[in-house]
Amino acid sequence: EGRNKRGFLRYGYNRWDIIRFENETLRWGAAQPQAEKVKQEEDPGWSEKVNVFLEKTCIEWLQRYLSYKNKTEQRTEDPVGKMTRKVVNDSLEVLICQAFGFYSKEIQATWKRDGEVCQYKTLHRNVAPNSDGTYYVWLSIEIDPKQRDHFQCHLKYEGLQEPLVLAWKEKTGERLRGCDV
Repeated sequence: EGRNKRGFLRYGYNRWDIIRFENETLRWGAAQPQAEKVKQEEDPGWSEKVNVFLEKTCIEWLQRYLSYKNKTEQRTEDPVGKMTRKVVNDSLEVLICQAFGFYSKEIQATWKRDGEVCQYKTLHRNVAPNSDGTYYVWLSIEIDPKQRDHFQCHLKYEGLQEPLVLAWKEKTGERLRGCDV
C-alpha cells in the first residue's frame, strides 16, 4: 500500500528477451531486431489495454494472492504421523515414516536407532504440498526385521512442544500390496 506500483511485460524466446512493453511511454521496445516488425504493427489500443492490465488487474491479483499467502502462513496445524513397513524378504524390510497435514514447510524428520540419529541408510523425500494447502513429507529406512524395535521416527515441528515419536507397533492390520498398515 502506498508504494510505487509499476509493472512490466516482456516476451521472450529461448531465454532471450524479444520485445518489451514500456508502460511509462505506452510503447513497445524491440530487444531483438526480429521484433521491429511486430513493434511497428502494434495496435495503440492494445498498448492501453496492456497498461491497464499492468497497473490495475495485475496489482489486484498480486494483492489477492498475497492475502491468501498470509492467511495460509497464519494457520497452524500439527502434523499427523503414520508408520508403515514393507517386507522385502526375511532379512530386509523398509520402515516408512509419513507426516502430513501441517502448514509450515519447516519440519525435521529423522530416524533414530537406540536414540542415535541414523543418516546413513535413510531415504528422505522433500517436503511437498498437498492440494489443500498443507504439506507432507516421508522418509524410509532399510532394516533387518529383527532390529525393528530399535528404530523410531522423530518429527520436530514448530507447533509441537515435544517431537512426535513414532515406532512400529505390531498389529493385525490389512496387507496392501506388500505393505503392512
